[in-house]
Amino acid sequence: MSSKFKVLAAFAAMFFVGHAAHAATVQCVNCSDAQLYNTARTLGASSTAHIVWDPADGDVRRYRNYCGSAPNGTSPGTKSSTTTAAACNLQTEEHQVTSELVGVASAMSQIWRHTGGTFKADITAEIGGISYPSYYPRKPSAHDFQTDLQLQGEILDLASTEDIFGYSTSSLGTALTFIGSHIDAFLSMKQGVFVTIRLKFLDGSSVKVLVKLGEVTTYVKNTARDSSGHVLPDPDYGTPAYPGRWNFAPGQSSDMTQFIEYMRSLGVTITNGQLPNGQVNCVWTSTNNTTTCYIPR
Repeated sequence: MSSKFKVLAAFAAMFFVGHAAHAATVQCVNCSDAQLYNTARTLGASSTAHIVWDPADGDVRRYRNYCGSAPNGTSPGTKSSTTTAAACNLQTEEHQVTSELVGVASAMSQIWRHTGGTFKADITAEIGGISYPSYYPRKPSAHDFQTDLQLQGEILDLASTEDIFGYSTSSLGTALTFIGSHIDAFLSMKQGVFVTIRLKFLDGSSVKVLVKLGEVTTYVKNTARDSSGHVLPDPDYGTPAYPGRWNFAPGQSSDMTQFIEYMRSLGVTITNGQLPNGQVNCVWTSTNNTTTCYIPR
């Protein structure tokens, strides 16, 4: 017996004696039918069916274990067999798997292979073509995402749906879209999937959000960038301290103008200074807790 099955068998022994465990979901990598079956049996008796699945190929099975009388015992690997352990004659029945669970297991297998088994992915979604009814009169940018809470909330709400995943440049887009539309089946897998999405707006600016499938999506702090890659400070309405030096190359005057207006919207003082063309120098003064951005005359 392999060390893996010895550990599982020892774990299961706790439940065989007059005890029904909660249903479990476990992985069994590169397992045969018999190994999937035997893994389920090590999980012990439960009032509902255990799920055993193979992330390598997406095979998924449901087995119900219970203590009962032992009719004609059959050998391991068949649909029903018995094991005598203390006061429990463990019975195992294989139950039908829903088509939704089969599809989710297949999608999860694709993610498992793509991420080397970590279920943590980084993708980019080109969302410039998406329209937001609450936002007028133009397509939004990372600047707008930072300063318009209504827009930000709308985008975060869409981040784990087909509206965002459908624009993914990654091969995982289809798998993530399927899981997002079958969340109940996904939650029964009891395996977290974490996706960091770089949302790229029409003007080329971007932000990153973290999607934990089945949970609330969050903005990844300090990831906002304008179209030329310059950092857009996160709003800090309590302490408007945004020091930094930004250099905008020739041809990036539009980005520079938007950046200056963005900083002004955060409450930063904008003033002329002796600076080279294309440079913005923002300085925080600790004595009065204010930031001033100097721009070329």
